[in-house]
Amino acid sequence: MAKKSTRSTHASGTFTSDEQELILTDLLSLKKTQIGVFLERCRLSKSGTKDQIRMRLDEALVDESILLSQVVEFLDEVIPWGKQHVCLYTGPKTSITNWRKPIWLGAHLKKHRVGKYLNASLPLVLPEKMKISSILHNERRLRVTAIKRRDWWERNPEYDRSDATVAGDDIELRAYVHRVTRSLVAFEWDLIANNAILQISQLPRRFDYTKVAEEFFNLIAPWLDASRFSLVEMRATIKKLHELEEDRRGETRSHSINYRTTQGRRFEGKSASPDDPLLGDAVIDAAMGAVRSKSVGHLGNFYWLPTNGKNTKGNPLEDEVHVIVVGSHNRVNFPTPNAEETIRYVLSRIRSHSK
Repeated sequence: MAKKSTRSTHASGTFTSDEQELILTDLLSLKKTQIGVFLERCRLSKSGTKDQIRMRLDEALVDESILLSQVVEFLDEVIPWGKQHVCLYTGPKTSITNWRKPIWLGAHLKKHRVGKYLNASLPLVLPEKMKISSILHNERRLRVTAIKRRDWWERNPEYDRSDATVAGDDIELRAYVHRVTRSLVAFEWDLIANNAILQISQLPRRFDYTKVAEEFFNLIAPWLDASRFSLVEMRATIKKLHELEEDRRGETRSHSINYRTTQGRRFEGKSASPDDPLLGDAVIDAAMGAVRSKSVGHLGNFYWLPTNGKNTKGNPLEDEVHVIVVGSHNRVNFPTPNAEETIRYVLSRIRSHSK
């Protein structure tokens, strides 16, 4: 029998016990330093194991010294800079002056009945349909965030059974575990540079990021027409990063590069391990260079390098950053969490190499 989901009420909203469980699990899955930032904000001790911290959080929620909405708001700050897929866009070719004006934007959003989201944050946890949680705006930037519940069944052989029979026939029962996640999508428009990014928090492989993007753009379509933005091509970016490495002017170390010919054939070069460079072998380098000249970049698995030479002016990176450039879908995948400054820097460099 399924566990009954009880509902509790806080000063800032109503949440089920399942929602509270998911939100606290998401918080404790963050890096220790990130959890520490939240605990400091709430004036809670950072000491102890995660189990001890969890008990402390549960107690604080019961006596309402903290609210679950505070946890939700914190997650909405940090999750966009975690594991994610990003699309880059160039902005509209027509004037965008009005979008920089707070008064005009406020009236525009009110007209389309979304004015309540302007510079506000709604503590959404698991809405069945994608919903806007905030529209943040100043004269330099517009950022729209939306949330949706995503669930799926995940195969887990640990719970398989083979002790059942029906009419003398052996039956093997294969187990699937029900998973639920809180999916976050954010669209940020730089109103000075007139370019934009779409961030989609990482989902299991079975989800189609293109469809998630369409779902988001349909949601905001009444007041922000995404067709005015042009998707930045990533195929040439893969080739450019390869060329720069080959010329010893690269900002990256390639682990693997995959090219696709006009006939659809694929050719991939891959290093022995993520710590080893792909380039440096005369035979492989010659083959990769020959294929590159007559192909398009399909997939590039790179490690963005920290400050370590003359070509890294303004580079804030202290550690390598794993970046997968998906040329076939014009996306950038960050498979590990990073700081906001790190994500913004790497995306700016990728954009510069896409021209």
